[in-house]
Amino acid sequence: MGFAVGLALFPTSPLTGASATQTLVGHIHLTFASALFLTLAYFSLVLFRKTNPAKQMTARKKQRNLVYAVCGYTILVCIGLVVVDFAFLKDSALQAIDAVFWLESAAVLAFGISWLTKGEAILADVATE
Repeated sequence: MGFAVGLALFPTSPLTGASATQTLVGHIHLTFASALFLTLAYFSLVLFRKTNPAKQMTARKKQRNLVYAVCGYTILVCIGLVVVDFAFLKDSALQAIDAVFWLESAAVLAFGISWLTKGEAILADVATE
């Protein structure tokens, strides 16, 4: 939660004409955003995939683990593409489509799917009698 608070307290800097202070605030925002998304990826790739060693893994748990992996790697790819955008595409035509916004949205959506799956709103175990 700390990363999300930091993200809110340090808004992004303007794309053009930013002062040194605005640029610093923008870099702090980017750092908090990266840390938050890496934490969400860690949840999906590591924590959500853990299985109770005393129980046998069900077929649904295997399916959920696949969902967690796809979502976690989607988050990592989105982060990587944001880095590529910032490093190499700042002055390209892609800026017109707000690539960072769409990549962040995709990462949040991926985590949302992972979260709903973890809560078993998606792919819940089937009760057997």
